[in-house]
Amino acid sequence: MLAALQFFELRSSYADRELNIPFPATVQTLTEIWHCTPRNVKIVLRKLSDLGWISWQPGLGRGNSSMLTFLADAQDILLEEAIAQTKKGDVKGALELIDRFGESAQVKNGFLEWLSGGMGFTRTLGTGTVLDTLRFPVQRSIVTLDPASIYFAFDSHIIGHIYDTLVDFDPISETFRPSIAHFWESSPDCSEWIIHLRKGVSFHHGREVTAQDVIYTFDRLRLNPERYGQSWMFTGISDIRMLDRKTVHITLTEPNYLFLHLLSVKASSILPADLCGADEAAFMRQPVGTGAFKLVRHDESICVLEAFSSHFRGRPHIDRVEIIHLSEQDAGMLKEPDWSYASCTEQNVYNGYLRKSAGPDAEWREVETISPGCSMLVFNQRKEGPQSSLAFRRALDLIIDRKQMIADLGENRIYPARGFRIQRSEAADLGTRKETAPDAAEIYRLLEQSGYRGETILLSTRIRHVTDAQWIQQRCCDFGIRMEIKVRKAEDMAGPGFSPEDDCQLYEVVLGKDEIQDLELYLQKGFFPSALPDGMRETVEASARAVMSDSAPDSRWRRLYELEELLRQSYGVLFLLHKKSNTRFHSSIQGINLNSCGWLDFRTVWFQPHSLA
Repeated sequence: MLAALQFFELRSSYADRELNIPFPATVQTLTEIWHCTPRNVKIVLRKLSDLGWISWQPGLGRGNSSMLTFLADAQDILLEEAIAQTKKGDVKGALELIDRFGESAQVKNGFLEWLSGGMGFTRTLGTGTVLDTLRFPVQRSIVTLDPASIYFAFDSHIIGHIYDTLVDFDPISETFRPSIAHFWESSPDCSEWIIHLRKGVSFHHGREVTAQDVIYTFDRLRLNPERYGQSWMFTGISDIRMLDRKTVHITLTEPNYLFLHLLSVKASSILPADLCGADEAAFMRQPVGTGAFKLVRHDESICVLEAFSSHFRGRPHIDRVEIIHLSEQDAGMLKEPDWSYASCTEQNVYNGYLRKSAGPDAEWREVETISPGCSMLVFNQRKEGPQSSLAFRRALDLIIDRKQMIADLGENRIYPARGFRIQRSEAADLGTRKETAPDAAEIYRLLEQSGYRGETILLSTRIRHVTDAQWIQQRCCDFGIRMEIKVRKAEDMAGPGFSPEDDCQLYEVVLGKDEIQDLELYLQKGFFPSALPDGMRETVEASARAVMSDSAPDSRWRRLYELEELLRQSYGVLFLLHKKSNTRFHSSIQGINLNSCGWLDFRTVWFQPHSLA
């Protein structure tokens, strides 16, 4: 790698020189190019000459110049080096090298063409072994692999393959099934629980799961409410103790009819007390769980998972999963992988719909669904400024014409949002509803009432929402409101609180079918609570916690809708848009399980090179 880098630097310094034509060069000039001593320059020249990339003829005698000749095409070597780096797992370094030294788009196109050929399913035959690998690109990074700090859906998806929870929730049948726990029981009011652990469940490092691991996992969450975003789930535990090596007794401060559901979410993934407790920071860089896959590599370029042979539910069929981190632009240049040999060990399900196996006329198909959630603008009411005025927030609500935003920006934006959730029938109704244009006079009246005097409003968002933010910025500008957009990294928006310098944040939430993810919006510190004013924040949190003590599902949903209405009436949150998501698949796939966000379940997919069809 070093020799190639030195060659690229040399070639860039003499970009106008043609191949196989000698030209004069001095050692002194080369010391400036490579930032090294004359002695080291001679070592580098010898190395590049031995590789056949250059020819160096030292000048003999005073006045005779040394002659340098380029013998190899730097762009060919650049492509070879980028491929070599990628085979070592450093995709990010390969792309940075191409962006730095590529003279045209040809090298990157060639590299992405090669990379495309390795996407999807590959089968490698070794001596007595067959290695099935699933490789695919993603346009986002993994922010955390700590279950206690989950904030983003993609992190949750990967965590779900590394760890297991005590119980599993099936969103299709809306039932619970055993996982690490094989049986559980509760008091009639759900304030006391006994959990019985399955025998033979092992962590990736070989030790069997015991009651101590469960106690450690939940104590870590409930005793550190300021440290972990997901602590709200277990602060209601007043006592947790071991009855024996495989039995845990949990006492709650009050009834919780959603407690079993809490035991099934990714934040409740069971951690090994011996490893995580010894050095938590080191553990989270290379976490160990009981999941169907174990993590073998995780950096800026790639995340690699390998099948855990001793998983208590059986070994996955896929041996290795390689998730390559690419920018949206680079990922968009890849060819569609060939999924035609993919099959599934379970029912062929996508977003709750059963798909039948394709016949001989298999082709590429696309499934379009409404994303379960919405985009929103959240105001920081704990900071002094125009955004703390109800009149100003109402003015912005009028300024942001959702239907016009959809018409202008199009793509996956489909319906104005009037809350977190929307059903297909409701969406169709909303799509035909007539709305009047914003009242400019009313907007100016509200701005005057708010006392706005030209202050700059700081709106922060992630790169994927910049287009929406710029549209809002322009609309505000039309009414004399100055707005600055700050693009933040995902990890910067996943902290325990609202950034104190932001006046508002634009982001999107993804929800499931159950009450837990709605409660998370109100109780996890990274969402609304840290942006609400004192008084209202306490009211919202108390009301959200009361939902868990309600035994009636209909009553729980009514309480959640009342909380949503409180946000709407205070204009502390402006619901913006519902969006659609499109997932492409090859119809010859016998069965691929995808979750509500469109992510593939690695545990059930397998490679089917032969069939009777």
